[in-house]
Amino acid sequence: MRSANCRAAWLLLALGWCNQSGSQQNAPATFGTTVVIPSGLRGLIYYMRPGEGWLPDFSRIKPVGVIYATSLDVPPQDWSFGFPGVTSRFEWFAIDYTGRFWIDTPGNYQFSLSSDDGSKLYIDDHLAINLDGMHETQTEFAQLYLDCGIHRIRVSYFQGPRYQLALILSVAGGKKKKWRIFSTEEFKPPPNPEDWMCGGVRVAYDPNRRALPDAATLRKTIAFEAEAMGVLNADPRPRDFPLWSTAYSFWRSAAGSQSSVVVAMPGTGLSATRNTRGVPSDRVHVELFVLVKGDDGRVVDKFTIDAPYEFTGEQYAAARMHDLVFSHPLHLPLGRYTVQTAVMDREGHRTSAAEIAVESPPAPGGIGLSSLVLVDHVEPAGADADAADPLIFEGKRVVPHLNPALNADEKPFIYFVAYPDSANPSQPMVRVEYLRAGEPIAAQTGELPAPDPSGAIPMFVQITPRPGNDGLKVTVLQGKDSATESLHYQAREQ
Repeated sequence: MRSANCRAAWLLLALGWCNQSGSQQNAPATFGTTVVIPSGLRGLIYYMRPGEGWLPDFSRIKPVGVIYATSLDVPPQDWSFGFPGVTSRFEWFAIDYTGRFWIDTPGNYQFSLSSDDGSKLYIDDHLAINLDGMHETQTEFAQLYLDCGIHRIRVSYFQGPRYQLALILSVAGGKKKKWRIFSTEEFKPPPNPEDWMCGGVRVAYDPNRRALPDAATLRKTIAFEAEAMGVLNADPRPRDFPLWSTAYSFWRSAAGSQSSVVVAMPGTGLSATRNTRGVPSDRVHVELFVLVKGDDGRVVDKFTIDAPYEFTGEQYAAARMHDLVFSHPLHLPLGRYTVQTAVMDREGHRTSAAEIAVESPPAPGGIGLSSLVLVDHVEPAGADADAADPLIFEGKRVVPHLNPALNADEKPFIYFVAYPDSANPSQPMVRVEYLRAGEPIAAQTGELPAPDPSGAIPMFVQITPRPGNDGLKVTVLQGKDSATESLHYQAREQ
């Protein structure tokens, strides 16, 4: 029998343990806690049917609870108290842990997994250790070479019949060569991406990076970032050619908004180098560096684009008639931000810089409306398109027109997305008003179509600018709820 003190400790610690002698341990072993740990492992708890001897197919069953952990360190022991506050099950259950970890010292890492009963370890979706099946405590090892960057980790575990169990994940390698319990607290990046290092060398921030570039590429990246920071820090900042930048806001929630940063420059403002060898061609080469900072000055996103072009025949003359446009999707938590852009014209040895202020406000109640996007053209999105990009529409990419000047004979489209309130039975409507000196001079109203499976209503509306017009206003309505966005431009005579 266990002592009363041991049972009291369980009530206090929720997910702690006591040894069979009844003495309390200084560091109670746990499968996790119900307190959310954003940087830790998230474990979904499942019930299993008695008699199952293997890990279940988690896609076919529903979880009954969730726990969080920074490490898995449950030595072989008796388990008869279940998960207080989550489930009372203490046998025939499974936990599927998932998370991410950061490597700043590339090299060989050894992993050790011990369990009673079955378990599996996956690194970057690769099965590294397989200890599946019903058995007493067993241990297996795996060695993996890990590059700098973010890696995915998954540990699947199940407990068969009462009462003995165990689950321990250990690691060796990196800065610390000795074996220790794997902890996400040890393997997480510095909070400021500007402090990210790889083998003692500062690396350019890339939220999706899992592999370190070769040494030559790394040196080039570091030199380019230093050059771009020099352009942004110059006083005054250079403006050798026209440069426009903006940020469009789309879907909003209580946590933030899905947005898209767009940078554009006129084709006539960029230099070209003539190549007369072989088939004559014209080369244009621009590089972009975009920095997104929070209100406190800390970097929250950073991206670069290297865009060389080679035009033959009449292609260059046609290309000069259009703007060069680049976009980048990002999710912005609630708050205010600064977006700084540096563009290098490599063929003309010129630079330009721009800075804009961006706000990510909380989602309003009722029907919602995205920013209004003046459309330059629509093109195929391509197989590698980012599914999170709000400028992707039915396999097509919406390319914005950032130059505010429009010819009077143009009939461009505007693109926006309405987000109706599913709890409101009223028919969503849209009203488009043309403005002159900020006052409406004409208007059109119509019904919005049915939302897509995500609950959104993407819309294209063609407009006809007239000389003297300086913008338009779009309002979406649903019953008594409404949301409004405005777009300003300059309509000029041909």
